[in-house]
Amino acid sequence: MVNVPGQGPSPWIGSPLFGRYDKDPGRYRPQYYHVEIDVPVTVGGIGRGSIPINNEPFCMTRMTHRIIGPTADPTTSGLYQDGQYDIEWKDEQRNYVDGPINANIMWGWDESGYVMDLPFPLPFVGNKTLSFTVVNRVLRVLVPTADYFAIQICLAGIADLGELERR
Repeated sequence: MVNVPGQGPSPWIGSPLFGRYDKDPGRYRPQYYHVEIDVPVTVGGIGRGSIPINNEPFCMTRMTHRIIGPTADPTTSGLYQDGQYDIEWKDEQRNYVDGPINANIMWGWDESGYVMDLPFPLPFVGNKTLSFTVVNRVLRVLVPTADYFAIQICLAGIADLGELERR
């Protein structure tokens, strides 16, 4: 780390979180994981994807979703941020839903600024894989013609990077 005299190693000079004698600003860091899933444009079309979690403890606090592509002008692309898709998710040991559920209902709709945290943080020990199934709910007519559209799912949380190694 760079040590700025009088400011500590923080890139945010003057931050109250860091002092002059900090060697390690902490073991916990924000961590984001994502997967982009191609989903058929037909009603009932199913896409699948998974997110492997690094070999470090991770505490997930939120999941979000979004259609990826030219959605700013849906009249020319056919892509809308309509949330008309259901998502089912699980890890190797348990299902977190009883079947596909509308993504906006589970995690909120960021178009309106309404994004929900999970009911409580979910800790994972690392080396886990979360699997997702996305089901399209409406017929999508895309321009130019395409058989698939992409949905990105993002996990947000805190990773435990461990203690600073002393030498």
